[in-house]
Amino acid sequence: MALRSAGVECHFAHRRGHNLEARLAGYEWAHAILEPVGSVRSFLRSLRALRHLASDFDLVHTHLPQDHLLATLAGARLLVRSIHHPNHLPRHAYYRLLLRRTDAFGLANTALGEALSRSPWAARPRAVLPVALEPRFRPAPVGPVVRQRLGIPTQAVVVGTIGKLDRGRGHGTFLAALARVPAAWGMVIGKGPLLPHLRRTAQELGIAGRVVWPGYVEEGLESLYAAMDLFVFPAAGSDWAHRAIAEAAGCGVPTLAADLPGVRDLVEPPATGELFPCDDAAALAVLLQRWAANPDQRREAGAEAARRAAARWTSERLAAACLELYRVCPGLAPRPGAGAPAGA
Repeated sequence: MALRSAGVECHFAHRRGHNLEARLAGYEWAHAILEPVGSVRSFLRSLRALRHLASDFDLVHTHLPQDHLLATLAGARLLVRSIHHPNHLPRHAYYRLLLRRTDAFGLANTALGEALSRSPWAARPRAVLPVALEPRFRPAPVGPVVRQRLGIPTQAVVVGTIGKLDRGRGHGTFLAALARVPAAWGMVIGKGPLLPHLRRTAQELGIAGRVVWPGYVEEGLESLYAAMDLFVFPAAGSDWAHRAIAEAAGCGVPTLAADLPGVRDLVEPPATGELFPCDDAAALAVLLQRWAANPDQRREAGAEAARRAAARWTSERLAAACLELYRVCPGLAPRPGAGAPAGA
């Protein structure tokens, strides 16, 4: 949508059966033509559909290995690949083969650019593509209403986190740190197989009465951020753009984040939050105690986070970064009568 708003003739191919399909229903530029890999037949159906769509475009921008393979086999004229996770860099033969047929790279953060610099594709064009926040992620005075609905005291310091409830996502660190800060309430947003274990952990730590579990939320997520005083980002998910930090910032919530690759693109200590060593519940607890006791610091950091989010993480900035990357792709010559490069 960012590129279309910038005047680019851009179409979006995506998988069937996801929540995204319902959200994009009715848009003529959105095509639910990609199928989950279940058989050779489903793969070939996706390939035929993408080949038909991509034949009209100058460039195809892919995001995941399967999409990359499909675009390569479909004969994309030019191919840009976004790298969202370090595991998608050329560590084994399959990824090396895919990346050989890549004209430029979009990166989720600066740390991935450093990793790409050590690869055989270091000389190819690349750019960090910023998060583009939806307009709904902005400060709003709905926090007290949400707290009342969730049973959280109005004057409590609310510390939230979001992510799939699964191993490796840092929820144990979050709960252990929260247990050391009696004045704080916790909000754990998400769903996943670890939920029963995490509830038991909260019970064992003696904090079950001050932790709420709103579940998986898409519509209205911004209202949950509005009910927080602090956001905690304890571990990375599958996309190392770390979008949740940007969403919290857009809603005026400062972040305490694990010092992971790419996090410093989004959190500037102490102006918009602070960092702690990965998996260090004690260090996180110290930060929580300090920030919980200082409402002026939270207010100032939240306001600065919202200001930076509004200036930096917009669809206009994303579209401009994408177009600049496309323009430096070797061999991208506009077709007769064409304006900005078109993409799928």
